[in-house]
Amino acid sequence: MISCDEAGFTGPELLNEDQPYFVYAAVDLSSAEAKAIVDRTRAEHRVQAPELKSKVLRKRNDWPQISGEVATATEGRALVISFNKRLALAGKAFEYVFEPVLEDNNFIFYANDLQRFVMNALYRVILDSKADLKQLADELQRFMRSFDPATAPSIFAQRGRRGEKSIIVDCLLRFARGYNLRIAQRTAHLRADDAGIGKWALDLTGTALFSLILRGWGRRHHRIHVLCDESKPLKAIASLFDNWIGRKDGFAMPLGGEVQANLDEPIEFGSSAIHPSLQIADILAGATADSLRHPESETFARFAAWVARHAHEDQVHPDADTIDTRSVRPCVNLAALRELARRADGNLDPLDGMAEFYAAQYLRFRSPASRIRRTPRIIGDQQRPRRHTG
Repeated sequence: MISCDEAGFTGPELLNEDQPYFVYAAVDLSSAEAKAIVDRTRAEHRVQAPELKSKVLRKRNDWPQISGEVATATEGRALVISFNKRLALAGKAFEYVFEPVLEDNNFIFYANDLQRFVMNALYRVILDSKADLKQLADELQRFMRSFDPATAPSIFAQRGRRGEKSIIVDCLLRFARGYNLRIAQRTAHLRADDAGIGKWALDLTGTALFSLILRGWGRRHHRIHVLCDESKPLKAIASLFDNWIGRKDGFAMPLGGEVQANLDEPIEFGSSAIHPSLQIADILAGATADSLRHPESETFARFAAWVARHAHEDQVHPDADTIDTRSVRPCVNLAALRELARRADGNLDPLDGMAEFYAAQYLRFRSPASRIRRTPRIIGDQQRPRRHTG
C-alpha cells in the first residue's frame, strides 16, 4: 500500500512567506508495519497525542530525533517530492501564459528547455526585485487562480508598462499582451470549469501525486493500492487516475522517461487517525520541509542526507545553470524568448520557422566569435564573466 501526505499546503497561494516549500511524501508500508513504527515511536518518546503529527511534534525538543528514527525505519520504503513555491509559480506562468499560445507545436521549445529557462529566470527576477515586481507576481497568481485576464491588468492590458529593466519581464509582458486574446480563449475552459479543476490549477498536490505514482511507485510494483490523506484538490482530479486501474502497460514521454502504474482501484482517501501509514507520511513530509527551510542546520543534517537518498527526480528547485548565459543553451533560449516577444508585438505566427530559428541560434552562439565574447549572467549575477561553454 502506498500512503501519501503533505507538508506546507497553502492551496493556490504560492507566495506565502511562512511556508516557502511544499512537500509530498509517499511510503510503501503495510498497515501493520506502519502501526508498529507509530506504536514504538509513541512509547519510546512518551507521545500523549492520539496520533503522530509533524505540526505538533516539531514543538518538542526531540522532534529531530523522532523524525530521524521514523526516517531510518522507512529507509528505501519512501519517496518525497518537494517544490520551491515561488519557482513553481514561475513555472505555472509558462504553463498558462506561454503554453496556450505554443501548444499546437510546442515540442521544439520543451526539447530546448525554454520552460525551465523562463521558470528560473522569472523566479530569479522576482526574488531579487523590489515591490513593483512583487505586484507582477501577485497578478500572475491571481490570473492563474481565476483565468480572468481582468485580474491581471498590468500583464494583459494593451497599454501596459514599457521599458522594463528586466529582459525577462519585458518579454513576458509583451508576449502576454500581444497574444492576450488567444491566452484568454484557450484558458476559458478552466474559468468555466464545473468540476473545480481550474480552481486548483496552482495547487501542487496533483502534480506531486502524478510524479510519485506514475513516475515512481507505479514503475516499481506490478500492482499498487494508493491511499491519500483527505485533500480537496486531489479529490477534484482523482478521476484522472482511474485510467490507470488495471493497466499493465506504460508509455514513454516525448522528452524521455516513462509513466506506468497499475492501480487496484480508485484512489482511496482516508484519515490519519485511522491509518497509521498516513502518520508516517506526514512525519516524513514535515521533516523534509524543515530540512529545506534550514539547510545549514546541523540539527537536520542527518535528515537532509535521508532526503537526498529518497528525493524524487521531479522535484522543483532553482537551477542556476539553466539561466547562465556563459553557456550556449541559455543564450539560445534568451534569443528565442526575444523572438517570441517580437512576434507578439506584431501579432505574428509564434510557431512558424521556430525550429530553423533555434538551429540558427545554436550556430551563432557556438561560433568562435561568440565563444570569445565575454557575456555575464543575465539574472542577478555580477560575477566576472567567463567564456561560453557548450
